[in-house]
Amino acid sequence: MNNKISTFKDNLTVIILCGGKGQRLRPLTYELPKPLIKIKKKTILEYIIGHFLKFKIKNLVIATGYKHSLLKKFVNQKYKNGNIKVINTGLRSNILQRIKKIKKNDNGHFLVCYGDTLVDINLDKLINFYLNNNNKILISSYELKSSFGILDIDKNDTVKQFKEKPKLGIWFNIGYILFSKNYNKILEKFNKFESFLDYCSKNNLMKSFKHRGKHITINTITELENAKLEINKFL
Repeated sequence: MNNKISTFKDNLTVIILCGGKGQRLRPLTYELPKPLIKIKKKTILEYIIGHFLKFKIKNLVIATGYKHSLLKKFVNQKYKNGNIKVINTGLRSNILQRIKKIKKNDNGHFLVCYGDTLVDINLDKLINFYLNNNNKILISSYELKSSFGILDIDKNDTVKQFKEKPKLGIWFNIGYILFSKNYNKILEKFNKFESFLDYCSKNNLMKSFKHRGKHITINTITELENAKLEINKFL
């Protein structure tokens, strides 16, 4: 790791979004916030935090809302010697409101990620890509894969080609969104994070880091069960 990346990490605040109610994972989330649900004896949040610590990124903020006290207790007990803050950003706050409540206390660069998404993204490469693109907003993406076999059918209904669950050439947002304090004034103009990102994309202010490794998002019971099968690829 070069000095430039190391210095950047010292001025980087990671915001892990953990404030939602996780309604699609009920009944599990009646008692627990989604990031504290376990996969192979470790919580989702542990996998996320562990990935940042592996790359020596230590200034982490857990943005909570739903079940704040449980998340705070867990982090305080699990990471007693770490520089990890748990901030209650409100039960009904949206993503942008949570970010605004945290960024006002920091002045460097920010990395926003979701508390329900696991990726083995190389954070040194991510940071290097960001630094080489004039500090534009960086959003990480992953290629969408069909869950079905796709047919190429001609006008006579003859099947010309069959592809089993192919990649579709469509890239979707997986978080790990990097931006600097220089975007704070623009950020303040919006009420929703997606509106801010849409504005940046339309004004040539955004680049995408294409992640080609492993990716797991846990929104539903089905996705949680799939995560239990896929998690060995991360371990």
